Amino acid sequence: MFRFLSRTFPVFLVAIALPAQEATSGSGASSYDGPKMMGLGESLVGRSGADPLPIRFNFTASGTYDTLLGAFKTDGQGNLAPGGGSYGVMGGFEVSGQKRFRRSLLGISYSGNYNHFPSTQGFSGFNQALNLGFSRRISRSLDMNWNTMGNSTNRLLGNPLNQPILGAATPSNPVNELFDNRINFLQSQMVLSYRLSSRWHLNGGGNGGVVRRNAKALADANLYGANSGVLYRLNRNTSIGVSYEFSHFDFGRAFGESNIHGANLNIGQKIGREWQINASAGRQSIRTIGVRRVQLDPVIAALLGTPAGSEAFDATRWATGYSFAVIRRYRRSSFEGRLDRTVVPGNGLLLTSMNDLASISGVYSAARNWSLTFSAGRNNMNQVTDTQLGGFKSWFAQTGFTRTITTEISIFGSVEHRRFQLERSTLDRNGNRFTMGISYSPSSFPLGR
Repeated sequence: MFRFLSRTFPVFLVAIALPAQEATSGSGASSYDGPKMMGLGESLVGRSGADPLPIRFNFTASGTYDTLLGAFKTDGQGNLAPGGGSYGVMGGFEVSGQKRFRRSLLGISYSGNYNHFPSTQGFSGFNQALNLGFSRRISRSLDMNWNTMGNSTNRLLGNPLNQPILGAATPSNPVNELFDNRINFLQSQMVLSYRLSSRWHLNGGGNGGVVRRNAKALADANLYGANSGVLYRLNRNTSIGVSYEFSHFDFGRAFGESNIHGANLNIGQKIGREWQINASAGRQSIRTIGVRRVQLDPVIAALLGTPAGSEAFDATRWATGYSFAVIRRYRRSSFEGRLDRTVVPGNGLLLTSMNDLASISGVYSAARNWSLTFSAGRNNMNQVTDTQLGGFKSWFAQTGFTRTITTEISIFGSVEHRRFQLERSTLDRNGNRFTMGISYSPSSFPLGR
């Protein structure tokens, strides 16, 4: 994963550094200006509000203290080992913003940093996350939206994917991990939209991704899927549609796989220029093949000397999924509230699971020189079939600020809290992370829209 990003990221920088073709405020990847849903509309990657921001580079240096570092971690051989909290120093590099071409729009949010913790072994290293979005008008009737996300991190606290400003949101994001171990994640999705008329849109696409965990006791995941749908615009601000989705998960270091088929009803409503509401609900068929623990017959148990054993199973379960989002965008600020119930590939200990998420997040420009970010939420993950481990619950809250000193120099700070709990286990982790630092953003390198 690290090699992939280190080889491809320079290519992205070259691409965004190319001179833009002629562009006007009315041109772009798509003329569809209704609610963004079902993969339609321009990419929002690289925005902190309603207005696109020019692509800027940012260099950071900071100090940090993590109270949760190493409650459980992995050593160099991938074995779980105990640890403790620690002070550390970080040096980072960030790129974010959007660049508009005559028929295309490129958005990028990249965050990478090197961490060094003198008193805690196994955590010094490079952590990074990338969210790249690209929208293009292929013809008068055909649009393309492409999005790729990648992540490599060795920590629960400080995972770059947790940052609201990154704009990364997909059910497969490995942000609900139990242990501090190196995780490499990559997922890509493409959606094509064809306009039959000013009101009717057809769309279809596919996605694929991988999750690799360094801990030998945790399962890896491979995932791919496809989707299609039809969208009807009732008016400029309201759209309805139906969609079909297929997803496949299979796992490394664990026997099992799942196939998920789902049908959804989607509604999008734009209120004024700032408010947007997206909602969907549907039914899903989840077929899972795996291994589960069972109680043995007393005679068999006496012969084997154990009261329980394992058996392979093939089971199908029906579930209801939904998604509801309320978004408020200002020129340089945005707020979002979400309620989601989705099927996810788990966290390496729990495999295919239903995940319930409730969250709020935002980026707020309080004044000319102040910017605030915040997020808070709760996850409740339950494995679809084998429930011996019980449910996995997590709570998170974080806030941060940036204070501009000059046009190129800023100071920043953040506080992050996370709690993880496994119902039928004594595992109950609580941790905090404090960060304070300085950043330098050279004004000679903005790449315009």
